[in-house]
Amino acid sequence: MGKIDPRVVKTRKKLRQAFLDLLKTRKLSEMNIKDLTNQAGVTRGTFYLHYRDKDTFVETIMEEIIEDFYDSVINYVEFEGNPEKMIPQIVLDRVFEYIGESPEFFITLLKENDAEEYRMLFSDKLYDYILEHVNYGNSIPVRKMPKELINNFLVFALLGIADAWVVEGKIYANHYMATNVAKLFRSELFIEVGLENFFVSDAE
Repeated sequence: MGKIDPRVVKTRKKLRQAFLDLLKTRKLSEMNIKDLTNQAGVTRGTFYLHYRDKDTFVETIMEEIIEDFYDSVINYVEFEGNPEKMIPQIVLDRVFEYIGESPEFFITLLKENDAEEYRMLFSDKLYDYILEHVNYGNSIPVRKMPKELINNFLVFALLGIADAWVVEGKIYANHYMATNVAKLFRSELFIEVGLENFFVSDAE
């Protein structure tokens, strides 16, 4: 596959950043192409060269950021020292670093009704990593628990803690948050379903 024109990459980065900047003052439903192009410093014609309409743009950007988030925070480690069996962990230090750089996106994901389908995407991807994490061990306990129960707890707990952290001015360092949230996610329930080492801190 050929390389993407650097001008295309640059324009899409500008529009993505404009989207994130506008989320500071607007809901998804209030977003419009004029504001996006003005914020990005590109013309409407340029916008339509890359995206069919506003809805396509929002869908693409939301999905891209969720994908980028997981690419950034997931780390694969050997299962019981076997390099042929690699399982994912979520490094919480990276979670708070990523959220700290784009807090408006995650606040939108947590609180807006219009973001429900993307919250579901975020949740479903998390569950896929959970199943992959327990794949080589005993996956039965986690599968016995209703997906909605464990996913809702994890998504709203993680995003809710991050939201409060941002609102309070990020007064605690990423590492401090990661270390303590990792401890919170080591309850009896997590041990029972084999997820006590799914959320980790860089120090571990």
